[in-house]
Amino acid sequence: MPDSETDNVAPMVLIVDDDRMQGRLIGDVCSRIGYRSVFAPSYDVAAELISSTPFSYVTIDLALGDRDGIELLRLIAQLQVRPRVIVISGCEQRILNAAVRLAHSTGVCDAVALPKPIELAALRKALTTAPCDCSTLRRPVREPAVITAADLDHAVSHGEIYAAFQPKIELATGKVIGCEALARWDSATLGPVGPDLFIALAERTGAIKELTLQILRSALRLAGEIGRDDATFVVAVNLSATLLSDPTISEDIGRLLREAGVPARSLMIEITETTAMGDVSLAMDTLLRLRIKGIGISMDDFGTGYSSMSVLAQMPFCELKIDRSFVSHCLADPDLWKVVASSVAIARAYNMTTVAEGIEDVATWQALAALGCDGGQGYVFSPALRHDGFRAWRNAWNAELRVKGPPASQTLRKA
Repeated sequence: MPDSETDNVAPMVLIVDDDRMQGRLIGDVCSRIGYRSVFAPSYDVAAELISSTPFSYVTIDLALGDRDGIELLRLIAQLQVRPRVIVISGCEQRILNAAVRLAHSTGVCDAVALPKPIELAALRKALTTAPCDCSTLRRPVREPAVITAADLDHAVSHGEIYAAFQPKIELATGKVIGCEALARWDSATLGPVGPDLFIALAERTGAIKELTLQILRSALRLAGEIGRDDATFVVAVNLSATLLSDPTISEDIGRLLREAGVPARSLMIEITETTAMGDVSLAMDTLLRLRIKGIGISMDDFGTGYSSMSVLAQMPFCELKIDRSFVSHCLADPDLWKVVASSVAIARAYNMTTVAEGIEDVATWQALAALGCDGGQGYVFSPALRHDGFRAWRNAWNAELRVKGPPASQTLRKA
């Protein structure tokens, strides 16, 4: 919070607009709710004020003559204590939405947009919403761990890398329909090592196959255990670009299924668009072999690349996973909601099931269920858990589901 608020002084608002009449209108609203305001008719004046005065709120017109409000957003992002930003503009709504997304991406976590002409009630609401302390949401920047091939070999051979399972839920019913097996590394010397570091190293050093087969064994063990009382349960495992071009990988996966005594229908292989486009011919060869065996193929992170539709049309996918970058804020951003809704419609046209990643609240769960999205993953259900933790969580979830039913289905039944 800015000092003006912590000292019980009326919040200070900076009004940045090259239209003085508009500035007076906003200033009048500020006065009526007991705020102080300062008017800046240009970028230069606003920049000087921002650098010297702590503000609780800043209203910004995107068009500021020779300069624009985007430059000001970037300047605000550099502040240690950031005000609530209210973007006000006569630009089309999609530009306003994009400006807010840009603000969020630069670290201005508390930003909203209002179109011109301003609705005074909406402006009042935006000004009376307490600014959040963005500094508490910023994660401390840590130097990435320096890991070597020897570290990775030790981790693979000593079981430091293990499978953690994130539940996959049928959104309409709340049923646990499967999980995604995610590789995790807790090093005795390095601490937790992110998959973005060790997966890339495994691909460079040739350790990725053994690592993936290890995760597959763990996943199939879980599938075999749960499959005894739920034959529809499916585990998903990610396949890297390196392995997708390995002509023997489909036979290796088939062998692991036989050894585990798990039917092929209980396994889903997830690949990203980038992975599929590495070598289309080899990728198609491997994916077709897997599908012929009865193994499911899921397109992960749909919509995040440049060739999503091309890959979708060419490859034999049976599931489409909508990336969390679209799902997490889809209720607050109409453009993101359109992407999510379109993705569900596209999957339906291809006779594929859809899974939304990154569901973090019940409201999003309910909205996606009403839209017709089939499945979901996210913290509203559970983070990824180790084997025993997942089994315990599933038992507790099923017990509660039998008693209360899922929030999403309760809402849908009432509708």
